[in-house]
Amino acid sequence: MSLVRNVSITVVAHYVSTGAAALSALVVASTLGARGAGVFALARVAPGVIAALLGAGITIANPYLIASRRYEARAVAETTLALGLLMGGLGWLAWTAVGELLHPRFYAQLPTWGGIALGVAIPLNLLRNYLNSIQQGLETFVEANAVTCADDVGALLLVCPLLCGVGGDALVLCAPAGGVLASCIAATVFLWRRGIRPWPRLHRDVAADSIRLGLKGHVGRIANLLTWRLDVMILAALASVEVVGCYAVASKAAELFRPLSASLTFVLRPLIASLPVGEARARGMFLYRRTFVLNLIAVVIMAFVGRPLIVGLFGAEFVSAVPAFQLLLIGLAVNGADGVLSGYNVGIGRPELNTYTALAGVAVTLVGDVTLIPPFGLIGAAITSSAAYLVRAAAFTAIFLSTSGLTLRQLAGLQEYDPEPA
Repeated sequence: MSLVRNVSITVVAHYVSTGAAALSALVVASTLGARGAGVFALARVAPGVIAALLGAGITIANPYLIASRRYEARAVAETTLALGLLMGGLGWLAWTAVGELLHPRFYAQLPTWGGIALGVAIPLNLLRNYLNSIQQGLETFVEANAVTCADDVGALLLVCPLLCGVGGDALVLCAPAGGVLASCIAATVFLWRRGIRPWPRLHRDVAADSIRLGLKGHVGRIANLLTWRLDVMILAALASVEVVGCYAVASKAAELFRPLSASLTFVLRPLIASLPVGEARARGMFLYRRTFVLNLIAVVIMAFVGRPLIVGLFGAEFVSAVPAFQLLLIGLAVNGADGVLSGYNVGIGRPELNTYTALAGVAVTLVGDVTLIPPFGLIGAAITSSAAYLVRAAAFTAIFLSTSGLTLRQLAGLQEYDPEPA
């Protein structure tokens, strides 16, 4: 029952965050049009992608190290904060150093100071992710999810003045950073109340294990993030900001039902780490079947309600987002169980398995985006993303079958499975 409770809490929090993010995009799009929506999408996506690149997989290692009782949570927290300040500071300095080179190509339509706003959000994103992974390892899922909600809800509150005609590009650029700052403060307060003082102190053995384990999955984390977000970044470089805004709306609408898969990953990492091999394998198989079916049902529902949802909420200006949305659903139809297998792989101490699947997805994304976006715009991006989702899901399933010893018939429930390990 604790699994159901924790997943339910996480799903609700994801929908609160997704709803707040959607409302934020709606407020920006309705007041500033497609250009404003594109600026807002870049302000949210770019710092998060860069923070993930700098993360070194610490957010993957923390839940495993804490849940498996390898180190005290206090030592992990102190080491995590020290590493976060170091990596976040390096990221901010690097962004500042190359800002003048990036501005003409990637965010030329933003004011020069816009790059500074994006740079400040990089260390904030990194610290929030690190602190939240400590909460995940402690399995304090109510508080951990409150932190993730604080980000999107905070950004929503900060863009609301646009409805009164107050603000503009400045508000749109600063709102995402303000939301992340609120979530950092919330995470610090919650950990403090748990008796964990997140002071920076580097414990060498903890740092060594965190980096060693984290790097095994870090490349996959980067590749996975790029699979989901590289299309927006390439569109920003090759198309107008209005096209970016329309595609951001399409992708957000298509991903409305993804919280179940993401929630299972979030909860299963520490849970699987505490289970015997046979039980962990049986739990993964059980959840794979059910989440796959639930995801498929959600995709069918979205196929019918997607168009009226997009046009009704965002207006006729975003009707070009509908075909892209429908194409994205094709790949997402088989993507539902990926979250289960991702959490399972980290829980058994094999995060590198996620790396293999993510690399397959990002290879398709990179080749497809560069090939299809110039002639087809956001439709090319949607076709590429859908193909990447299909390849990634197939890789996840194939790896799970080969490493667990299960057959496809057993995974599908057509053949009896003995939960005892061989």
